[in-house]
Amino acid sequence: MLARTPSASRPTEVHIRAAHGSGARARRPVDAERAPPLAQRALRAAARKLRVLSWAPSYSRADLIGDVSGGLTVAVLLVPQAIAYSLLVEVPPTMGLYSSFVPLATFALFTSSRHLSIGPFAPACLVIASAVEGLVPPEHTEGEWVRAVLALTFVTGLLQVLMGILRLGIVASFLAAPIVDGFTVAVALIIMASQLKYMLGVPIARGTMPETVARAVALVAHGECNWWAVGATSMAYTFMAALREGGRRCCRPGTPVFEQLIVVVLFTAVQRACALPLDTIGELPRGLPAPSAPWLPAEEDEWRQFARAGLVVAFTSFLLTMSVARAFAAKHAYAISANQELLALGLANVAGSFFGAFPISGSLSRSAVGAAAGVRTPLHGALQAIVVALVLLWITPLFRTLPFAALAAIIFAALRSLVDFRAAVRLWRSSRTDFALWAVAFGATAAFDVEAGLVAAVGSSLGLLVLQTSRPRWAVLGRLPGTDVFRDVTRYPSARAPPHALILRFDAPLHFANANFFAKALRGQLRAMRRARGSPPTHVVLDCSAMHNLDASADAILRQLLEELRADGIAVLLASPRARFRDALRRFGTLDALVGERNIFPILLDAVEVGCARAPEPPPADTARTAPLPSSLSLARSRARAANRSYSSHRALERADSSDDDESENSEDSSGASDEAAPRCTVRARADDDDEVNDDGFDTASELGSAEPGGTAGAGASHRRALAKAPEALHDMSV
Repeated sequence: MLARTPSASRPTEVHIRAAHGSGARARRPVDAERAPPLAQRALRAAARKLRVLSWAPSYSRADLIGDVSGGLTVAVLLVPQAIAYSLLVEVPPTMGLYSSFVPLATFALFTSSRHLSIGPFAPACLVIASAVEGLVPPEHTEGEWVRAVLALTFVTGLLQVLMGILRLGIVASFLAAPIVDGFTVAVALIIMASQLKYMLGVPIARGTMPETVARAVALVAHGECNWWAVGATSMAYTFMAALREGGRRCCRPGTPVFEQLIVVVLFTAVQRACALPLDTIGELPRGLPAPSAPWLPAEEDEWRQFARAGLVVAFTSFLLTMSVARAFAAKHAYAISANQELLALGLANVAGSFFGAFPISGSLSRSAVGAAAGVRTPLHGALQAIVVALVLLWITPLFRTLPFAALAAIIFAALRSLVDFRAAVRLWRSSRTDFALWAVAFGATAAFDVEAGLVAAVGSSLGLLVLQTSRPRWAVLGRLPGTDVFRDVTRYPSARAPPHALILRFDAPLHFANANFFAKALRGQLRAMRRARGSPPTHVVLDCSAMHNLDASADAILRQLLEELRADGIAVLLASPRARFRDALRRFGTLDALVGERNIFPILLDAVEVGCARAPEPPPADTARTAPLPSSLSLARSRARAANRSYSSHRALERADSSDDDESENSEDSSGASDEAAPRCTVRARADDDDEVNDDGFDTASELGSAEPGGTAGAGASHRRALAKAPEALHDMSV
């Protein structure tokens, strides 16, 4: 029989291979042009989504060794954590193992991350429990709670699949790192507070973290606690810390100690032998979960509630997963797709909802252990699922005497690394704005609940984004003495602006959110110059290198501003405008009506010198496009003649001090670089470095270069070329 298999070099290429046997023929590729176009598109689409087709054909023996070693290592850590984290969701411990079976195998087929280990994760489990609490009646049974969890898993998976199809993975970029850190620290503290009831061995009513801690302190003050549970939790935590420290000192770096598994085995055996007065997890059913459709709500109001809760869980689990996946992708230098991870998470949750699983998320600790153990492909997740299946088949009855106190100690130990306030201290010292974001996310989550913290985190992140977009930086520029470099006069006191000119740079595209701010800044500077000098400037030079776009709202405000300046007799010159900005001005009619082609310059230096030399008048409203004025060409010719006269001296200076000249050529321009960098002897005020020839229609470096007093090699030749090409270059700006 003939079978089609993907090629090792091209996963989407169709191959024909003979059946196994003595007469088997070598694989030969089918001509791509002869293959049906529909089949080609289907195979390419399948390879893009079913990522196993991209790495399985090139799978090697070394990959298998690393995945087996890392998968088994992570599985040993996964089993006790899955049982412990089921306590956070308040479901039977077997559901933690079910969540580590089918979802892991499904996720391995679709993920783009090589090192990500998914399954139950403490912060996500707390969010799940908080969401389910609002979906069940106050007096609910365990069956109603489990049914709501499975329905939430299904809805969460559907939402994540839909978000992946709609390519909404970009939402992960809207939360700043300080917000994620503050939210994670607060969630870790909430989880620790929720485990106080197992540590003390007494029931504690659910509530916010301050309420839970206050109730626990009151119980201890009145002596209403199980001291056996307190002692067991303390001993288990101390024992794990000792094992971890001993492994760090005695073993090679990265060698796992499996302290959590050792504690599970040890305390299960001690409880079985001694029958201490401790609460245990009880009987666990043996066997794999039977597939069954999850319960789904029938009423429209219930669907809305589940959709709202599922959206919170879907976003939180995706955010936690992407933070882990991006960290390991950056460390190991490969790319991941946020939309693909959304799709993989969603399909894993949908499949898991039919096998008794709750929503899963990426785990930082298990991913780190797997990376240290040598995992190389997503196959390690499927191997972990196999180990969990073996545990479900044969080992679960042995966990009958496992104390809840030991599981609480495991959760405390797993979350210890997440409670890190050093990041907040660093933010306080380096950036008070980022510290404020951290404090908002931490305070809202710790004081209220996870949902309130998530809303505060997203709101503060978007609020900061809107504030920075609507209030961008702007600067009044001046020319550094002896150079052609323009810098912010507030950061460079030696920078001087021409006496009757205002040179202003606006560091953002001009749109509806910041156009009024731009107009207010420009009017304020004009008033300040009028008060300081007794008269307004004759012309304004706008450095437009950062204005790469213009919308209709901003154009209306810009037209009003230009009309005011023309009425006051102030000319406006635009320097280094991007192509999209010029095109927008032309489409809206502002370029011909209020600016004029004669007042647009590719280089800031040209705009300043032409403005000082001729102080151009604003064109009338009905002026059509005009050719570049002779004054612009005269300026280019005079600069070229000056360069030719000093060509010999420039060459001598270059040979004498070539290193200084190299630094001079590479110094930052007036618009694209930060003002903090100290300038050398650069004399060209170019557009942004990324403003390519294709974008602006001219190359400012080669076509309109200027004489460089620092001694740039080839100055005379460059300016002879500039003299020859200046008319064409300036004419290209209007094409």
